[in-house]
Amino acid sequence: MRGNSQGTARAAAAAALIGAFAAAGAARAEDYELVGAIGLETNGAFRGTLGDGFRPASYGYVEFARGEWLAGVFANPVKIQGETGPLILSYAEWKPSACKLDFEIGGRRYWFPGSSDFTYDFERDGIIDHAGAKGLFEAIAGVRRRFDGGRLHLRVFYTPDGFADTGGGWYVNGEARKTITHGFEARAAIGASRYENALYNDDYIDYRIGVHKSALGFDMFLRYSDTAGLGGRDNSAVIFGIERSFTLASSDRDGRRRFDKILNDWQIDKSLLGLSGLPASYSD
Repeated sequence: MRGNSQGTARAAAAAALIGAFAAAGAARAEDYELVGAIGLETNGAFRGTLGDGFRPASYGYVEFARGEWLAGVFANPVKIQGETGPLILSYAEWKPSACKLDFEIGGRRYWFPGSSDFTYDFERDGIIDHAGAKGLFEAIAGVRRRFDGGRLHLRVFYTPDGFADTGGGWYVNGEARKTITHGFEARAAIGASRYENALYNDDYIDYRIGVHKSALGFDMFLRYSDTAGLGGRDNSAVIFGIERSFTLASSDRDGRRRFDKILNDWQIDKSLLGLSGLPASYSD
C-alpha cells in the first residue's frame, strides 16, 4: 500500500510539474504583439544631422514583439545626392532583464533598394575619388534603468563598414527621461560619433532636448537638436513630430499595449538609427 501511495504521489507531482511547465510555456507562447504605425516630422534628423529630402518627413513601420524578442521593418523616403528612393531598415533585438536593468542586444540592416552608389569628389573636379554602396549593417547593445517617473538609457552602435563603404564607426548615446506634469515627458540626450577613417567622416557630438506627449491615440513631440564638431551646414533645428500606431494583433484580449518598446519610442529612436558615415557636407 505504501509503495502504491508513494507511486501515486510521485505521479501526481510529476503531472502537476508537467502541467505547470505546459501552462508557463503556453503563457509565453501567447505573449506577443504586432503593431504598425505611420508618422510625420517637420524635418528629418539622423543623429543630429538634418536631411535634405522631404519636409515634412514621413515614415512607417511594422514591429512584432514576443517575450524578450522583437523584430521589425521600418521605411521612409529619402533623398541623397539628388536621388530619391526608399530607405528600408530591418532589425531584430533580444531584450532580457536582470537586477532591475533592461538589456538589449541586436542588429540592424539598412537597405536602399535600387539606389546607386554614393560618390565622393573631394577636389570638386568631376573626378570621383571614392564610391560605395549606401547599405550597411549595424550592431547594437544597450542597458536601461527605470526609476520612479523616468529612466536612463545607454546604447552603443557599431558598424564594421559604414555608409558608402567608408570603414568602421561607433556611435554612443545616453538619454534621460522624466515625467513632468499633465502626462508630458521631458527627454534629453547626447551622442558621440567616432569613425576609423577620418578621410570620409568627421567625429562629432549631437544633442537634443524636448518634450513628448501621448494624447487621443497619437504620440507627439517637440524637440530641439544640434551638433558640435561637424563641418558643413548648420544642423540646429526645432522639430515637431506626430505618430499614430495601431495594434494589428495581440495576445492581450483588450488590445492594449504590452510592450513599451513601441509607445512613444520611435520618434526619438529614429534619430539614433542615422546613416552612420553620411557626412552632412556631401549630402544633397
